Amino acid sequence: MKKMLIESFAIGDMVLKNRIVQSPMDLDFADDEGYVTDRGVDYFEARSKGGTGLIIVGISYVRADGKSLKNQHGICDDSYIPGMRKLTDAVHRHGAKIAIQLHHGGRLSKYREKKSPLVAPSAISFSATSGAESNRAGYGDLPKELSTNEIEEIIICYAKAAERACKAGFDGVELHGAHGYLIQQFLSPASNMRSDRFGGSVEKRARFLVETIKAIKETVGESFPVWCRIDGQEFGVNGGITLSDAQVTAQMAQTAGADAIHVSCSGPTNPINLTTSTFVPAVIAELAEGVKRAVNIPVIAVGKMDPEAAEKVLQEGKADLIAFGRPHIADPELAVKVISGNLEDVRPCIYCMRCRDDVFASVGGVKCSVNAALGRETEFAITTTLNPKRVLIIGGGPAGMQAAIVAGLRGHSVTLWEKEAKLGGQLLFGCVPPHKDRISVLINYLERQVLKAGVTVKLGFTGTEGNILSFKPDVIIFANGGNPFSPPIPNKGNIPVLQAFDVLNGKEKVGKRVVIVGGGLVGCEMGEYLAEKGIKVTITNILDEMGQGVGAGLRGPLIERLNEMGVDMLTGVKYEHFENDGVVLVTKEGTRQTIPADTIVFAAGLKACQKLYETIKGKVPGIRRIGDCVKARTIRDAIAEGYRTALTL
Repeated sequence: MKKMLIESFAIGDMVLKNRIVQSPMDLDFADDEGYVTDRGVDYFEARSKGGTGLIIVGISYVRADGKSLKNQHGICDDSYIPGMRKLTDAVHRHGAKIAIQLHHGGRLSKYREKKSPLVAPSAISFSATSGAESNRAGYGDLPKELSTNEIEEIIICYAKAAERACKAGFDGVELHGAHGYLIQQFLSPASNMRSDRFGGSVEKRARFLVETIKAIKETVGESFPVWCRIDGQEFGVNGGITLSDAQVTAQMAQTAGADAIHVSCSGPTNPINLTTSTFVPAVIAELAEGVKRAVNIPVIAVGKMDPEAAEKVLQEGKADLIAFGRPHIADPELAVKVISGNLEDVRPCIYCMRCRDDVFASVGGVKCSVNAALGRETEFAITTTLNPKRVLIIGGGPAGMQAAIVAGLRGHSVTLWEKEAKLGGQLLFGCVPPHKDRISVLINYLERQVLKAGVTVKLGFTGTEGNILSFKPDVIIFANGGNPFSPPIPNKGNIPVLQAFDVLNGKEKVGKRVVIVGGGLVGCEMGEYLAEKGIKVTITNILDEMGQGVGAGLRGPLIERLNEMGVDMLTGVKYEHFENDGVVLVTKEGTRQTIPADTIVFAAGLKACQKLYETIKGKVPGIRRIGDCVKARTIRDAIAEGYRTALTL
């Protein structure tokens, strides 16, 4: 069967070399004024070089009062054209087409000019309609209702922005009509309460989008591709957009001249941003399929898809093109690996959502847990060394494996020793709890790449001073992790006290009532793991917050699931001792209690393994430490340290 994903395809007069689309995302790679940076050029050029057919630059504000994110691209005046031209030229060098997504944040314009009022179709705050999504600062502010004249002025701004895009060398533009921004605010009956020609029926609510499409076509010409991204459904929003609404909107957009429809979704319970107990790809494919039934122009589908799922969506006729978002962040060579059939070499996105957290935290550019070179593709390019070394790596966790891969690809002679029978380190425990199945995919990927990089791996082999010195490495990289920390809490009874990792790997069994000491990432995930087995769980934490170390985007859903499963959570506690009946502690309110338990599980973090390093220090020409053997790390930190350390050898 011929792969449809790698076939050429056309949107209007724009011919693409394949059906793989780089989904529009804001990566915070622009500068504070919205101008293109070298980091942004690096990012998009790498995806073009990696074989992607169409690249869409994410939300670019068409007017200064519509800026939603701190380092978002702007296209609101002609001064942005030169930087955008540099970007389009870089992408075109490698054969991809490039479009830009035109955007106005409306009531979500958090970073607008301070003198500009917050505006929307109706005077309704974002928090009033979007529940759990409204916890971010500024999202409860009440916007000013736009007048008809003001609406028409913004439409003109979209048209002028499209004209700038054409001058800057873009091959098309996409109107962002989804995800709670201005066009979507008009489309949604939950946020549009107008009674004039821009509100009421679905046809009237779509008028702003329709008139914007027409204005752009009149400005740049019928042959210049223009399309829109819309929500196929709003999830968790009372009275929000339905699929039938989206179908009518898509039909009207087509009649107005749109060359394609890009179908996404939004809302506090949308399945793209929430985890599932097992990875379910193509979670909103039925929305794309529903819109496709209503129009005869191309439909772009998106939503947690791997290449296999994407191909299935195309083969089943649910869409015509597939947009990959986070998978493109994880691997710039996604397309070329799909084209060559080397799917096992695609670096997997683990959907940790840390990149999304970075955007809303405005940290000046997103980072990726599995791709240390993100936005630094030129600076962190893997080049062949002119001075090959004999490199020994102690520890086969994510830091050690990533260091081995990069060092091997650079031409060093690399040997990796791992004391356990399998590579993976802490990842082997991290993949066991619910909602963590993508960690297993990452382990398998790293294992394959270690072998493909020509690394010699010795499993079940513990590094000692003697065998290290006998090996005579030019460089040794310690990546031997840490040991579970045991808080000094007296055990005055015979109650079993176990370590979380020993429970997760099956070495130890728990009883029917468990108290977990430690309420961070491991403690909360351990609580969910045990609660799913019908065990009564209490998680205790000396800190005042539960779930520290969990990414901001996933912490809320995790705590909510724990509550739904009846897991008790106590914060701000002071431990006194353990006894046969459970844990004696003092609550945050100052009450002394005994929490019933038949098993205690420590999830109190790691203590760095430094003894071997201290023994070897000064006895080997080059010595490095990375990962948990320095201090407790996230996956992102470990992989980044391994990658960048290997570049310095």
